[in-house]
Amino acid sequence: MLTESVRSWAPDDVGFTDAQIEAARVVVTEQLADVELAFLAGSLAVGLGHGTSDIDLYVVGPDLPAAEVVHEHRGIPVHVNPLSAAKVRELVAIADVYRTTGADRSQAAIHVKTLNSLVRLAGGQRLLVSPAWAEELARLDANVVRQILMVRNGNVASAYAEDVSGALATGDLLTAVSASALALESACEAALAASGDLYVGPKFLFRRLARTRELGAWCDLVFWLNNQNVPRNKVGWLTAQRLNAAAVLLAWCATDGWEGLPGTLPAPPGEWPPYAPGPLRNVYFTPLRFADGWALIGPEDGFEVSECVVRLWGGLDGRPLAEVVNSVPDIGLEEAADAVAQLVRFGAVRPAQPAAQGKLFIRRAPQFSVHPKAAVGGAA
Repeated sequence: MLTESVRSWAPDDVGFTDAQIEAARVVVTEQLADVELAFLAGSLAVGLGHGTSDIDLYVVGPDLPAAEVVHEHRGIPVHVNPLSAAKVRELVAIADVYRTTGADRSQAAIHVKTLNSLVRLAGGQRLLVSPAWAEELARLDANVVRQILMVRNGNVASAYAEDVSGALATGDLLTAVSASALALESACEAALAASGDLYVGPKFLFRRLARTRELGAWCDLVFWLNNQNVPRNKVGWLTAQRLNAAAVLLAWCATDGWEGLPGTLPAPPGEWPPYAPGPLRNVYFTPLRFADGWALIGPEDGFEVSECVVRLWGGLDGRPLAEVVNSVPDIGLEEAADAVAQLVRFGAVRPAQPAAQGKLFIRRAPQFSVHPKAAVGGAA
């Protein structure tokens, strides 16, 4: 593991200075005509500014430039980005209510340029809002934007997990390494959205993880996992660690993280699989939450499940089932055992291993013979 926490590398948040905000206000009130809505957005608006960050001002009005133009006030350049009223209303309509279903994921599959505009509108720093636009923007639900980002990134992680499974099956180790890193990054994006960090784009990923209270403890693990240089015979191990971390994050996103409950994110997991006899979740499966229910999506198929099953699946880390059940509300041990049995049949869980009885543990296991073979009658 790392000898130094990468969280210590992260700078303090860098937002707009008073002079930059004043420059933007002057541009709106003195250099542009008939502005009805104006807001600042971009990296500086969310505290992620750096040495070359622009002042991005978005404006709506009837008589504005057709394309981006740069205005200056006291030597400070302001990049003015005109938006049509129709475009802003379109963005509001996307995020007025969460409606992504298992069959219709168009809300979460909007073009990345539209998604970026939506996130900027939702998280921008407003400078001027007319009464009419105040009423219109009241329909925009930032919580829905969070949920769109969660399910969108979770869906992407699911696709990459499928790619890892297929790549390993054919010996394509290079693709398996790349896809597993992308799956974990997508899961991190979903968890950041769950934590209220709304942003589109990969460049600030670790800076955002480091500053987010719920995810700060994960920053070192994710950085370490996604910057590993492993030999050929460790690729399977590395991809499993990445996908397991992604599974923990996405199970949280689909349950407690969905409503942004603070302090509920599990601690970063240890090595996978653990040296433990209990049932284990299959890390090639991904939990997602839709408007019409919860899903566990595997490499070959998806399954509709309940919230309770997602919580149970997310806790299956090799501990005895009775211990896992203690952390899952509204389910008893008998119900949990039945659910695990079904998940085992669907391939979403690896069954528990029989517990050894001290030094006298003996179990017939034909696969341990000199010529491994199936047991008579198909028994293990």
